[in-house]
Amino acid sequence: MCESTVYSTDGDKIMEDALFIKIDGENIGLTDILGTRKDITGTIVEIDLDKHAIYVKLSE
Repeated sequence: MCESTVYSTDGDKIMEDALFIKIDGENIGLTDILGTRKDITGTIVEIDLDKHAIYVKLSE
């Protein structure tokens, strides 16, 4: 599978095994392999496909 872990730019883990990411402006919807959803506000700043990691700068 091609799931990734989502981290804040501060290094905090936001979600493991994310399979689906929907971006609408600064709203980011994350869904993991079990169908659990989490909505966050921020900007994706880096995607490392080799390490299966996505980094988000969270809005204040």
